[in-house]
Amino acid sequence: MKKDIRKLITNCCIFSIPIFIWALTLLLIDPFNYFSNNKVVDEQTKLQSARKLNSLLYNTIAFKNNPTPNVIIGDSRIKRLPIKEIKNITGDEYFILHSNAAKLNEILDLFWLCNDFTKLENVVLGINFNLYNQYAYANRVQEVKEINTNPLLYIFNGSVLEITFKIIFNQITGLGFPNISRNIMLKKAMDGKSTIDKQAWWNFNINTVAKNQYSKYKYPKELKNRLEEVSSYCLKNNIKLTLLNVPHHKDYRKRIIDFQLEEEEKIYKNDITNIGNVIDYDYANSITECKKCFTDPIHTNDSINLIIVKEIFRDSLVIGKKL
Repeated sequence: MKKDIRKLITNCCIFSIPIFIWALTLLLIDPFNYFSNNKVVDEQTKLQSARKLNSLLYNTIAFKNNPTPNVIIGDSRIKRLPIKEIKNITGDEYFILHSNAAKLNEILDLFWLCNDFTKLENVVLGINFNLYNQYAYANRVQEVKEINTNPLLYIFNGSVLEITFKIIFNQITGLGFPNISRNIMLKKAMDGKSTIDKQAWWNFNINTVAKNQYSKYKYPKELKNRLEEVSSYCLKNNIKLTLLNVPHHKDYRKRIIDFQLEEEEKIYKNDITNIGNVIDYDYANSITECKKCFTDPIHTNDSINLIIVKEIFRDSLVIGKKL
């Protein structure tokens, strides 16, 4: 009996060695800065790897580590708004909490997650009609919430595992972290051609992404109720809520007409006017008419992002308009 117990203990110790080595390795590298902002791996490497693979996890942990009362929440369309310029204008620190391809329900989940970490004062939600759809749904925030409260879920998370090994490989070989997923989509858009071309990426967004977003639509009654809930909470707690209706190029906006959703977009804009302070850039104007103002049909370039920030935070709208 004693021999069996000793054998069991010995086997447990042997099998726990890889787990111990993995936990120690993770503590040293910590690609998402869950345990500490260590210097074993420089932050730029983590930005190029961990944030690209799982921007939601990376950014929520970053906010949890350094919460601010002022936050901008949305998808990739708001991630390059110049927060340094916002601070120059307002004197306030803002945090951009973005998740690539975030859906509106996830943006609202992130609002409540931020509210758990700090007392909010100013909140900007980056939204657009293409998110105001019952079929536009994902549920990634719940996993992130659970990871934030349970270190074991972080230690054995697939994204964490993948990026940790990639960082180790990068440190050994000196190779970088190419944006593999985007390159694959671009190559598909090029129909097998080897040259990655901006026009091909533009056409892919117009023909494929827009079709995925607009070809199937149902009025999002539940999303409207959740927006109203956030609005009521902000009013009761003296939180300034701003909804930024981000611009799309006219080529992309035309797809709303192609799929006969003009009336639905009008209803969307009417709905959000009752939620908070709404600033609209997605209509026929000097930005949406200008192809050079965009890196692709739904992402404005840095110069336009600067204009948008100056207009909003100086309260001097020229192109944007209040709804």
